[in-house]
Amino acid sequence: ALDLRGSLELLEAVAHLGKRLVPRLKTAPPCFDGLVRLHLHARGALGNLHVEPQPSMAAGPGFDILLRVRAVGLNFRDILNVLGEYPGDPGPPGGDAAGTVVQADAETLYAVHAVAFGAVHAPLASFASSASHFLAPKPLALSPEQVCTVPSTWSTVHAALERAKQRAGSTTIVHAAAGGVGLQAAEYGHWLSATLVGTAGRPHKHAQLRRVGVLGSSSSRNGTASAMGGAVLLGAARLDAALNSLSLDFIAASFALLREGGVFSEIGKRAIWSLSRHAASAAATVYCAIALDADMALEPMWMHRTLALLATRADAAVVTSLPLISFDMEVQHTRAFRTLQGGLTTGKVVIRIAARRAGSGGVHMVTGGTSGLGLLTGRWLAQRGVRQLVLASRGGMLSRGAADEWRGGPGGAAM
Repeated sequence: ALDLRGSLELLEAVAHLGKRLVPRLKTAPPCFDGLVRLHLHARGALGNLHVEPQPSMAAGPGFDILLRVRAVGLNFRDILNVLGEYPGDPGPPGGDAAGTVVQADAETLYAVHAVAFGAVHAPLASFASSASHFLAPKPLALSPEQVCTVPSTWSTVHAALERAKQRAGSTTIVHAAAGGVGLQAAEYGHWLSATLVGTAGRPHKHAQLRRVGVLGSSSSRNGTASAMGGAVLLGAARLDAALNSLSLDFIAASFALLREGGVFSEIGKRAIWSLSRHAASAAATVYCAIALDADMALEPMWMHRTLALLATRADAAVVTSLPLISFDMEVQHTRAFRTLQGGLTTGKVVIRIAARRAGSGGVHMVTGGTSGLGLLTGRWLAQRGVRQLVLASRGGMLSRGAADEWRGGPGGAAM
């Protein structure tokens, strides 16, 4: 029987297996016909990310490449950015991306329609800008979604292991080793014939580390347990290097396991040791902070050389894509960020960006378009990529305020 008590306004209902099922209204995801971007209205919460029309598709100042973005690989840095917990001003979220070149300065080596990957400014959008020295041609062996899992992770590992002078037979501990950097370090370490041990949280992450050949793993949630587990794995030996992204007692535990002259590479951003604390507590070891954004600013061509090397090794099957889970930007962006925040996956979270036209090259006419709904419709068209627009009316004139607003055209539209 269908119980209708308290449902005087009920219009439709279905009885199924003793349950009353009724239709519910919910907010539909936004539907955009033109260019879009993921905009962060204010730092502090993942819910502050919203999809909105992208006003233009021109390369920004200081950039010589414009990409039609196809995929973006998220990093934990992006979570800290959105939550307002990243030091300094990190700019818009996102960075690792792959896309098709749609505009390039004559001095660059990139042709229109080429597919490139690397560090891209504000890539969570239909179109985004980059500098040619922060990009490399996409390797043939990897898809756009796959290749955007590796720029920051592989470059970080490459920098850390190069500076630590790791070689065959070296032993390195990688904290949070089931994440992107950790899995990349495992692959890189095996290529070097080095030995890797790691830390991880959930049981399925420890299983993942065993599958990729990590010698052994301990807890990434309890520093004391991690230190004891590491000591058991090493026996009488000591570590040659540590790659750390954790904080608090994990740092001290890692230094305790390092040999004299061993290298501690810090890639974390919160609660990290200062140089003075290292000098006071572990002076017999080497402390090295890895910050890709700083390295890119100081030596831009280093990033280009690193990405080019990455692409060469990918085509030689030395570097492979990280495990990934992908989400559509327009309807699943919040879920993507929450998945990464919750540490629910191994590998990388990737956001796909659907291909969209930048608007018709023809002329659009709006009758009754100089005021009211017609004027709003014209503005809506311009924001979605229309470049030539006619606003027609009996009077044929815009008000002074509307004319000032439309001078130059919203989104670059010509009237």
